[in-house]
Amino acid sequence: MKVNSMFSVLLGIIALVFAGCESSSEGESAITLDTYELNVDGGGGDIPLYYFVSNPKKGGKFDVVCTESWVSLKEVTSKTIVLHVEASDSSDERFAMVTIKYPGAESAKVMVLQDKQLLNKFSFAVSNVTYKSCTVSYKPLDKNRPYMANIIDAEYFKQSGVGQDVAFVDKEMENYLTLAQRNNMTLQELMGRISPQLIFTGDAERQFVGMQPGASYVIYSYGIEFSGNSYTMTTPMHSTIVELPMPEMYDVSFNINCNMSGNTATINIDPGDWSGYYSVQIAPDDSLHYIEPGAPMGDGAIKNLANKFYTNARNAMKAGSSAEQYLRSNCYTGFRSLNVQLQSGKKYMIIVFAVESKDGEVPVMRSMPSFYYI
Repeated sequence: MKVNSMFSVLLGIIALVFAGCESSSEGESAITLDTYELNVDGGGGDIPLYYFVSNPKKGGKFDVVCTESWVSLKEVTSKTIVLHVEASDSSDERFAMVTIKYPGAESAKVMVLQDKQLLNKFSFAVSNVTYKSCTVSYKPLDKNRPYMANIIDAEYFKQSGVGQDVAFVDKEMENYLTLAQRNNMTLQELMGRISPQLIFTGDAERQFVGMQPGASYVIYSYGIEFSGNSYTMTTPMHSTIVELPMPEMYDVSFNINCNMSGNTATINIDPGDWSGYYSVQIAPDDSLHYIEPGAPMGDGAIKNLANKFYTNARNAMKAGSSAEQYLRSNCYTGFRSLNVQLQSGKKYMIIVFAVESKDGEVPVMRSMPSFYYI
């Protein structure tokens, strides 16, 4: 039996055995993953599994075990379980089963299928990681082959078809071709002149700045050759993931109270010793940012707030505003009393956190949120 055929039979058996692992009775915890089968090239790398836990347990932690030593757990973040798959040294395909356990939930099973050894694989080294920057060293095995050396937001990468190398590259090159034609150049000419440089031969190092705090980024490479407006992928895509930390949070606590008159809320905010800017978010009970009273505000909720603020500020600055102009127009300083019209029949959560811009860069969250319920 051919190896591919054997894998197909095995996958069919496994699918039957583990069908129904995602379900749980009401009130129990349950793990949902974005995929239950990973197809990895021979180069291996750090592969993220996006997860969601319904009815999470306080202090609950994942237990991840694998049947093969070449697959291991790298880390668990607020959104992903990152598996490390070693580069293959085999001339045959291989497979492993990963079991993901969580207190009170049925185990989830993930099949990892890895292709045979890559002759043109890439490796990456990430250093100098801060909440807004990192340095990436790209190290191809073939030092004479031109290749793409880039990084992209993990959410955009996922939406663009992570794992579907050709489709992703086609879309990427389509965008560059449009840019080339707009500047009366061929795709080949553009890729040789674009700044910052994207196409390299041999080892390369790139520094990325102005990144989003707390966000995940995908580092990726693939061999490519150009001829006029045409291109050819000479190797499969190889990628890994890097998680940026949140900035260190200042010890700031906001005193918030509210008075209601009909549907008008008068919200009073005292920043105490904080003399800088702060953001005020009003989340109705049907919004993504609303958290029921008494429920903890987890890392994911904090990152979502920080990401929303950062994205709005960045978009305003792209449209021509300076960081200071955005802060003056959208944030507050000192004691403030705000009158806000609210809808009857809804509950609201008032969220306040300190923000700051250093050296005119995109402002970021700089304190844990304080909140108040109406």
